[in-house]
Parts: sequence; structure tokens; C-alpha cells
Amino acid sequence: MYGSARCLRLPLLLLALLVASCAPGRTPSPAIAPLPLPAAATSPIISGGDQLVPLPDGPAAFAAIVDVLRTARRSIDLELYEFQRLDLAALVLDAHDRGVTVTAIKDPSERSSTTTWAVLEQGGVRVVAYPLERSTIDHVKLVIADGVRAVVGGINWGIRSSLNHDVDILAAGPVVDNLARVFRQDLALAGEPAPIPPPATDRQVQVLVTHPGDGIRAAALAAVAAARQSIDVEMFVLSDRVILDALVAAAQRGVSLRVLLDPTQPQNASTMALLQAAGAAVRFYVQAGDELLHAKLGIFDRGTVLFGSCNWSYSGFTRNHELDLLVHDARLAWIFLSRMEQDWVASTP
Repeated sequence: MYGSARCLRLPLLLLALLVASCAPGRTPSPAIAPLPLPAAATSPIISGGDQLVPLPDGPAAFAAIVDVLRTARRSIDLELYEFQRLDLAALVLDAHDRGVTVTAIKDPSERSSTTTWAVLEQGGVRVVAYPLERSTIDHVKLVIADGVRAVVGGINWGIRSSLNHDVDILAAGPVVDNLARVFRQDLALAGEPAPIPPPATDRQVQVLVTHPGDGIRAAALAAVAAARQSIDVEMFVLSDRVILDALVAAAQRGVSLRVLLDPTQPQNASTMALLQAAGAAVRFYVQAGDELLHAKLGIFDRGTVLFGSCNWSYSGFTRNHELDLLVHDARLAWIFLSRMEQDWVASTP
């Protein structure tokens, strides 16, 4: 519960937004469940040792994020590129006040999030800056609660992020151990030494990173090369020449290739022309308002899904710190493909 001392530490611009949180008698957070389901989410998919709740849109993702923040009891590990949601910052501070250990990694170059990170630091939250090199960003979007539940994918915590078309999952099982391992590695890179356990065995879900490493591009190329019937791609930025050559080769060998691109990214225009010339079906997403097609999603033979924070661009594959999951599960593929189908139909030329 926020007391007067907490309110005095918050910037004045937050007081109007958080006044309800400062009032006495606030309802305590509910007890943790094995894997609570947000109202907008589907049922969990049991995939090997993992439980995966697909979050195929912004409302579902933020319902899961709110639940994770409210029900955490021991720890919250948070790594985000864009964080402007002061209501979510209030939930993080609430968790800190009830004794949850909160550790956050920020991208120090993302200026629109400066105020939010400052609010957390003033409230006593440990925030460290990811070490950036030239032309590099920390583009990860990850929250882990109590070391057992995580929300990961492509959605930023920006003011308008809930309107964008992204895909995420709420996860439990060994995949969370491997996500926590990435978080600890990032803490170590930021100068905060942390014990890094060996990878957990997980045959269904691979956790992939870029910079350090090139695991995401390698996984994308391998999945494209292995595809025999279909490749469906929904992508904010698709411009990397290596992956484009692989997609062209797949289309030329008879794989059904369908690609939906965000219309606001200028590099996607030449991508559309290149893929259409190879026989692919390509459309620009038709916006209902000013939302973005922000997804970074590839579905291969309707059974393997690659998604997360990484655009299929040279920067995404080589320079940025990105985090993706490669999931071998036809049920998850079907749910995300259903969401893409809605976007595809709505974008009929």
C-alpha cells in the first residue's frame, strides 16, 4: 500500500494518475494461482514441460502483465525497451512496497521512457542500464514473476502499445528458467554479477537472443529452409537481405509464402516488390486508426512459431539485443495464425 511517504517521493506529474493508489483501504492483491489466466486469454497449452497461454493482442497481453505484477510475491525481473505506462509503474512500486524484490534493466537510449524509469528509481526499485554499443538498442520485452511465470513477446509498455498488433505469451515451466537465465546474463553485462545457471532442457521451446549471439537469424533461416508447405509472416520491419533471399528461394521451390507488412515502415515497400516477384502473396496491413502492425511473427508449416522482439532486419538480427522464442507446437501456431488471418482479411486490397 502506498503511504504518504511514497506519494511525496513521486513526481508531481504522477500524483493525479496515482491518487487512487494513495488512498487508504486499497484492496490487497489476490493470492497467486499456478498459472492464472487473464480474462482475454485462451486456455493454456501444455507443450512438453511448459504451459503457454497465447496472448494474440494488446488487451490480452496487458491483462496478463497486470496479473503478473499484482500477484508476484517474491521477485519481479523486468527488461523493457519502451516503458511509458505509469499505471504499470504504480503496480511495480506496489509490489516493491509489499516486499517483492524488483530488478529492472532499461535501455538508456529510449528517451520517452526516462520519466517512468526515474519514478521507479525514486521509489527504491533497482534499475540498471543495459550497456549499449553504437547503433545498438536493448529491444527486449520481458517480465518474470517469482522465477516461475513470464510474459514475453513483442509488446512494448508504451502509452499506445495496447492498440498495436503484437503477439506474446504467458509462460510457466522450463522456458521461464531459460528466460531468467537470459535476464541474469544481461545483468552481468550491465555490471551486476549474478549466478548464471546452465540452460534448462526444453525440447519444445527454444529461447533465442541476438547480440550477444546470432541465434534468432540462424533459427529463422533454418525454419525457412525446413519449410515444405507454408510460411506465414506478419512483420513490422522485413528488410534483411539474407532472410529475404531465403524466403525467395522457399517461394521458388513451391512453398506457399504469405507476408503481411506494416505500411508505416518505408523499407517494406521494396520487400513487397521483391517477394511478389517471387510469387509470394504480400499485403500491407490496413490500419483502422493509427495502430501499428508491430508483430514479429513467423509460422512454418503451421506447426512451428518464431516470435518475440526481433524484426527481420539487419539491425534486429545483428546489432540489437533481441529476445525471441521458437516454439514447436501446432496449437500455438493455429492461434497465432488465426490472429494473422484476421489481419490479412481486414487488409484485402
